[in-house]
Amino acid sequence: MDLQKKVSKLSKDELVELVLYLVEGDEDVGRKAEFKLLTPNDEVKASKQLIRKYINENKRQGFISWRNVHAALQGAEMVLDKGREKLVNGEEDTAIRLGISVLSIVIDMLQYTDDSGGEVGYIVNESITLLKDASSMILVSTDLRIQDKMFQLILKESMQKRYDGWNDIRYELLDVCTIYSARIHARLKLEETLEKLLADISTISSRSSDYDQQSIKQLQLKILERNGELDKAEQLINDNLDFDEFRELAIEKEMANGSYDTALKICEDGEENDCDYPGLLKKWKQYRLQIYEAIEDMEKQKEVLLDFVYDNEYEAYAKLKDLYSEEEWNEVLDKIFDVFENKSGYLPHVYVYIAKTENRSDKVLIYCEQSPITIVELYPYLINDYPEKVEDIFTKYIRFEADHASERKTYRNVCRKLTVFKEACGETKFKELVKELKQTYDRKPAFLNELEKVEK
Repeated sequence: MDLQKKVSKLSKDELVELVLYLVEGDEDVGRKAEFKLLTPNDEVKASKQLIRKYINENKRQGFISWRNVHAALQGAEMVLDKGREKLVNGEEDTAIRLGISVLSIVIDMLQYTDDSGGEVGYIVNESITLLKDASSMILVSTDLRIQDKMFQLILKESMQKRYDGWNDIRYELLDVCTIYSARIHARLKLEETLEKLLADISTISSRSSDYDQQSIKQLQLKILERNGELDKAEQLINDNLDFDEFRELAIEKEMANGSYDTALKICEDGEENDCDYPGLLKKWKQYRLQIYEAIEDMEKQKEVLLDFVYDNEYEAYAKLKDLYSEEEWNEVLDKIFDVFENKSGYLPHVYVYIAKTENRSDKVLIYCEQSPITIVELYPYLINDYPEKVEDIFTKYIRFEADHASERKTYRNVCRKLTVFKEACGETKFKELVKELKQTYDRKPAFLNELEKVEK
């Protein structure tokens, strides 16, 4: 018989006795029971008290370490659970009040908490989700007066000073407010708030202010989309192409409509506009590649893919190769190697990746000569064609490592590489190198001890 069946057979007095027994044995259970039995008139106030009680109990000298974060958030978890129950029971307004109670307190908590585990962030996200779900339901299940009251409550919370420095969370709350924008009064109030935020931010010139402007304009776009004003939404996108999210929306819209020339122009303008930002530059090139694939422009695909290869993109290499015949590819491949070799600085990883894939041991050798540490991993690609070169690079590398080793940990590291050297160059060469190292470092007993171990 399971627990539920057993409990269901208890009398009222037996149930009371059981509850009191559990409460007396565990303070947390007592709190949970009291919280569960709260009356509607005091549950929001009591919820705030419960959240703060757990937080305060886990403070140490005014700070909550990462070890205590989980315990400190137990009250917030309980209140969120109650909020979800209210939502299921059709009490959306109470769910919103509880969600705001949790969010407002845990945001303040971040000022003195080590949230390296992300638990506070999780509670913040769950609170926002509760507010979104409750707001969506409140529009179809309650009267206009309550809708307006809840909108005002969320909007007021979003503008609290506690969110200064936590703009992403402020924008999440404002995003919840867009749910109410179907009502003209709420929409006007929200649009007024967004315009004021934009005016304040526009006086600042920085990358972060650009991000804030884009976030606010995305909220303005969402208001238009929620109200079916698609022409205005399209105009807003086109007026804000300097923001990458809007440029991306414009490109995808034009591609979906088959307007590839327009999409291509937007990509090219983006590359020119964002030439100092490698991440964005790559994004617009990727869209350009998608367009060339859609219109089957092989030559342009080759150009973009070659750029990606030179930017150390592994996947671009295979796609590029597929666009050439075997005879054509050999010529292109040599050109790729030449370009990399003639650049200043170290050869990129994609160089040796291509060399290995193409079975070009001559190019793998060039890579190893430039970066001897890689011989430990790459010798299998060289040993058949360049056994003497492998021995030479490997020997010099181990000598270098031995010369810079100064404690037992680094001595062991040298000996591990000697084991690989033995696999690559054979027993005789291995013994010769070990003997040389023992003679060179005869005054380092710990090193000699490790060398003797590797000899066995």
